[in-house]
Amino acid sequence: MRKELRQWAEILRERALAAGLSFPPVLFEEVGPEEMAMLAAYGGFPRRYPHWRWGSEYLRHRETYRYGLGRIYELVVNTHPVRAYLLKSNTLLAQKLVMAHVFAHADFFQNNLAFKPIPKDMHEEMAHHAAFVEKAMERHGARSVEEFLDLALSLENLIDPHAPYIRRPEKEGPEEAEPPKRLRVRPYLDPYVNPPPEPPKEAEEGGRPEPLPPRPTRDILGFLARYAPLAPWQKGILEIIREESLYYVPQAATKILNEGWATYWHTRLLLPLLSPEEALEFAELQAGLLAPHGFNPYRLGYLLLKEVEERWDKGRFGPEYEALPLGERLTYERPTGLGLKQLFQVRTVHTDLSFLDTFLTPEFALRQRLLNPEDLPRFAEAKKALLFRLTNGGYPIVELVDANYGNRGELLLEHAYEGVELDLKKTQAVLENLYRLWGRPVHLKTVVGEKETLLSAGS
Repeated sequence: MRKELRQWAEILRERALAAGLSFPPVLFEEVGPEEMAMLAAYGGFPRRYPHWRWGSEYLRHRETYRYGLGRIYELVVNTHPVRAYLLKSNTLLAQKLVMAHVFAHADFFQNNLAFKPIPKDMHEEMAHHAAFVEKAMERHGARSVEEFLDLALSLENLIDPHAPYIRRPEKEGPEEAEPPKRLRVRPYLDPYVNPPPEPPKEAEEGGRPEPLPPRPTRDILGFLARYAPLAPWQKGILEIIREESLYYVPQAATKILNEGWATYWHTRLLLPLLSPEEALEFAELQAGLLAPHGFNPYRLGYLLLKEVEERWDKGRFGPEYEALPLGERLTYERPTGLGLKQLFQVRTVHTDLSFLDTFLTPEFALRQRLLNPEDLPRFAEAKKALLFRLTNGGYPIVELVDANYGNRGELLLEHAYEGVELDLKKTQAVLENLYRLWGRPVHLKTVVGEKETLLSAGS
């Protein structure tokens, strides 16, 4: 990185720390548009397992930049140290804005509770995943592995997003004999490092087999990696897909709040340092970032954080504030400083879902022109629809409830129907892929046309 940028990075780092942000070391690197497109296609990592989807993403990012339809100013990766990539063609001011933005992202990654159980060594893990898949291709043929990757990736959303935060004993009930010691390794390597235990003996005649799974689970991909009749390398790939999907869950769950937090802080850190000439360029960049076109997470997150800060600084908060009708809000003043303290708390404990549910009010929506006055009676309905979009990343909630349905070794899944029907064509394709992995029929309970329906594949 250029000497001038290194100096500005240090200035902005010191200002961020003095303002109360806390973060691990941040490594900045300038890259050209081609390399930026490659990194964006790989999700911010320099190496991923070989698959055609990365090439497709690379072409999309490259052509978007080439034809002036958009540009990636920066990429920041949740690792330790945090790695950030800056586009070489940015102006000096744009680079300063981006670096301030990145320091706020680094603070968010370190302090938001949704990121606490997420591993920080994913640079190394992604490289290990790539080596595992490449070795499988050497041993079993590139075409076989690519076809299995296609199959596995079609199911990458069948995970439990809460899995990293839940710790349950493997078995519940009376204390059993101490299990054999196992070496701690990544799940996809476990079959190779720790030999499987002896298969359980057949149940006595008339005995009841233990239910499988012991309780309904949303971690369908993890269940398949453990119990599906697959080769070890196939189970390893399922674990890789699951692990990488879980890594990205908190980023998807905090997109609005995270980008709003970074925008709030790059504004606060950089504005006092600008010359009059730079102020104009900054205003142009900021206007583009906060453009009110479509659904803009930067704009919504930034404006709502400013709303929270102002509300607490002026004492307009709490249930008594929310209960008052529009136009009758409390107006008394309190000392400033409460708002900033509240922002740090919001940054720590909220995801997008709870953030919007708690602070998105009709008054805010009217003031920021998120809805027209005549649409006010429909605000509650619109907010509910937005929160529904954010639940589970916008994907249907499906649980595996029985792996021995009808006592035939078939899978039974249930869809948590909440008024929105499944896309039947996509659902059938997913069921067919599950059948290919499980080897026995797969069934899904859902609602179609307001009637409970059982969809099946393989029967």
